[in-house]
Amino acid sequence: MSRTSALMAVITSDPASTSDLYDRIGYATLARIGLIPYHAFRAELSALEAAGEIEGTTAPDGSTVWRRAPEDEDADEPIIG
Repeated sequence: MSRTSALMAVITSDPASTSDLYDRIGYATLARIGLIPYHAFRAELSALEAAGEIEGTTAPDGSTVWRRAPEDEDADEPIIG
C-alpha cells in the first residue's frame, strides 16, 4: 500500500484534524509506510494538498483540519467553444 492510498483511505469529505487522521490510519500502517514521525505524516498531508487531492483549513482552535477536495462537477462536461 502506498502512502497516498493509505492516507486517502482515511480522509473523507468530512473535516478531520491531523491528530484524528493519525489515529484513524493506525500505528501498524504508519510503521509500514514510514510515517510514524508526526512531521513526516504532516508533510505527506501537505503534499496531497499541494497536488489538489485534499484541502487543509485552520479550525477555530488553530489546528489544521483536512478533507477530500471536492470533485470538479464540470470536469466530464465537453468544452463548447
